[in-house]
Amino acid sequence: MNKPSNKIENQSSTIFLQQAFADFSQSTVMLQNAFARLQQKFENINRELEYKNIELERALAEKKEAKNFLQNILKSLTTGIVVTNVHGDVTMINRYAEIFTGFTYEDAKGEKVESLLGKGFRYNSAMDYGLGVGLSKKIRLRGRTLEAFQSAIKTSTGEEIGVVIVLCDVTKLERLEEMAKRTEKFAAMGEMAANIAHEIRNPLGSIELFASLLKKDLKNEQNRDRVSHIIGSVRNMDNKISNLLLFAKKQKSSMRMINISDVLNKMLKFSEQIIKTENIVLTVNNENINPIIHGDEELLKQVFLNLILNAIQAMPNGGNLHIVIKVCDKRRAGEDIDDSKVEIKFIDNGIGIPDKYIKKIFDPFFSTREGGTGLGLVIVHNIVDIHGGSIDVESSNNRGTIFNLTFPLISDSGFQYSEVNSF
Repeated sequence: MNKPSNKIENQSSTIFLQQAFADFSQSTVMLQNAFARLQQKFENINRELEYKNIELERALAEKKEAKNFLQNILKSLTTGIVVTNVHGDVTMINRYAEIFTGFTYEDAKGEKVESLLGKGFRYNSAMDYGLGVGLSKKIRLRGRTLEAFQSAIKTSTGEEIGVVIVLCDVTKLERLEEMAKRTEKFAAMGEMAANIAHEIRNPLGSIELFASLLKKDLKNEQNRDRVSHIIGSVRNMDNKISNLLLFAKKQKSSMRMINISDVLNKMLKFSEQIIKTENIVLTVNNENINPIIHGDEELLKQVFLNLILNAIQAMPNGGNLHIVIKVCDKRRAGEDIDDSKVEIKFIDNGIGIPDKYIKKIFDPFFSTREGGTGLGLVIVHNIVDIHGGSIDVESSNNRGTIFNLTFPLISDSGFQYSEVNSF
């Protein structure tokens, strides 16, 4: 009786195993299909990641290229760029900002902008700009006059994140403006001075003539001395009027090619005795050049003599006068433009010129010396102007004075005066 029952159980187990194998096979196939689909998805994801990586690398390369391009632009600009955050802390400066401020990028980063641009600079935070309109101000920094433009930096959403400050060196422009104003003033005052001089000179001539006749007729020595004093005063006045006319009238020049070093050396030889007498130590350095300009030798001698005498008067107890001649070569490669100039500096260590007078020294009739006419430097300015040159001065009280002359250069014919001359 047990054998049929065992047989049925065996058949049931076989059927169960067959069904289990069939289910396992089906599950295996399903797993294989799922794995294949998963593998396909992984491959798709890998391809997409690879594409994204390529796009990201391209974007990073473009960003780096744009950053380098922007940095090259900032480095190439001849204006200074200072960037700050909203708190006024410096985040970036370019090369010219380093030159203007004296700070390197590493030293400037994180500093307050006032530390770079001085106490005279008023920093305006981004919030001060309203609609983003820039503000500008002139500041003096390290011997330069800078125009500082400030403007807010905003994101694409309008959020203010900092301020950019653009620094433009307007020192030369300021000097040119001063020279233009000076020239206009000279023209107006010159016309007036010429009219006054002519009106005064005629009666002075009559006074001198009749005083001379009167002197001949006088026998009393005391009266003759009084008349001589009158004649001397008239001649002194006539001399001042001559200087006035020299300022007022356009100088008649005889321009030709001259060696300006030769002209200067001739005037130094002429002045040698008074230079030694006044205990002045003179050194001349012409840097091995032989500059040729279009000029009038006699007029230039007036310029050099006037500046030498000014230096001597500024050193009543003796001192040092240093004269430097050098060529500023500004020939532009590949162009016919030649801005080369010869520069002559008269440097003394005398009493200097107080700051309050420095802008007045080229004004007609302005003089700090008792008995001075105030026309010497005006005449110097006019003569330099005739030669197409420029003159400016650097000085401060008790720290000496530098007069800087520049003239357009025709050529530098090379070595001739190699040594440093001294008296």
